[in-house]
Amino acid sequence: MSQNNMTEDEALSALMSYVFSGGLGAPTGKDAGYSLIEATPTSFSWSVAVEGGDEASAHADRYRINIDRQSGQIASPNPVAISETEQAQAIALATGQTLTSSTRFLDGAHSISYKVTVEENPDIAYLIHLYLHGNVASMESLITRLSRTPKAISHNILPIPPFFPIPGERQRQETTGLGRQISLFVPGVLASTIYPDLPHEDKLVFIQKVALAFAASWSISLPDPIMIGGLYATTDSDNIILNVQSERHHGLGGPFPSVREYLESHIKASFRALEKQQGIEAFKMKYLERIGNFVRTRLHKISPIVEDVPIVVLHSNMGPHNIIVSSDEPTTFKAIIGWAFVASEPFLAVHRTVEAYFRRPALNGFGPEYDRADELREAFWKAIPYWTRWGETDAAQVFREWFQFGLFMKPEVRPADLPEAESQAFWSENVRVVEEFLNRYE
Repeated sequence: MSQNNMTEDEALSALMSYVFSGGLGAPTGKDAGYSLIEATPTSFSWSVAVEGGDEASAHADRYRINIDRQSGQIASPNPVAISETEQAQAIALATGQTLTSSTRFLDGAHSISYKVTVEENPDIAYLIHLYLHGNVASMESLITRLSRTPKAISHNILPIPPFFPIPGERQRQETTGLGRQISLFVPGVLASTIYPDLPHEDKLVFIQKVALAFAASWSISLPDPIMIGGLYATTDSDNIILNVQSERHHGLGGPFPSVREYLESHIKASFRALEKQQGIEAFKMKYLERIGNFVRTRLHKISPIVEDVPIVVLHSNMGPHNIIVSSDEPTTFKAIIGWAFVASEPFLAVHRTVEAYFRRPALNGFGPEYDRADELREAFWKAIPYWTRWGETDAAQVFREWFQFGLFMKPEVRPADLPEAESQAFWSENVRVVEEFLNRYE
């Protein structure tokens, strides 16, 4: 590889310059959402959408933009979408049915989807997903493996929408970098829209079901030797084979043979993100040098005791935004979605996702606790006694300290128009975690 090849950061900078110079239309008053689709030795491929402004709509057009790593040349953007003709072909291949209607349904962080109906059965609907990340064939094999988990079947605690594989999709995704999946449409509402306002007693019921859902996937056996990284699955006849590869969701690399190496990568990746983050200059002025010195010279202090923390099958994003509940009975789970990123990781890596159930949504990602939040935490862990015992060990405590240091060392950008009291409190949790950790381990 030539030394003149662009780094990912340089390519992203060039991409943003292109977008905000009008490459995708007038950018005034708008923001750019982007994600890396593919990185090769010769190019980067990004998905980009320009969102907001006076003409904001529910669904912003997305484009795939390729950048040549040596020349820096940016290719003409191509729309990221599935045409209605392609949707009809996919439905016919996967279900043998005839498409009659299609509407753009949902834009996720790493996917877009369409809700479609068919001629043969007008009483049901399907979703056709286009994934910008995630291996669709692996996802489908993994979902099949999860459905065979005895706890998931007997207690119905992992309700996953039925899917309908598209023949040849594995090869197609390898060629295009984008994967398609068809699932049954499940009526209901996203829990994120109603959970914050549920009565406390309903929250207690809800959180216990969340705990059981996590525990169901945590009970799946991983292949020996156990490694940490992204989890992939392949189907061979009736056997589903799991294997661990590099972690793509957060770009940690790997796979890692030890918890210590995983924590080191997690913390280093967080520090790189802190260095690049703009708009937090006051925080960086106070902490960047101190954190940097620690990351460069003190990671050897991670105690070997963390190797005792169990490694599990982890849905990395099972927050309220990925749970569909009944619109009439908000504690009745209809579906758990968002399986594009499943990992083999220490079970306590779920910390921030679980904490979202104990705190109100907030711009800084860590809002004020709900009333009686301690009862919610207790309800979560008491629902899974085996994992509660693990969470109370010295190994778990040490792991939490180092993992949270990585989570909180980079704060979110603080809006300029916040009232004084809110502005002062915006980074308070980041400051508390960083100060307590550095004072303990420096």
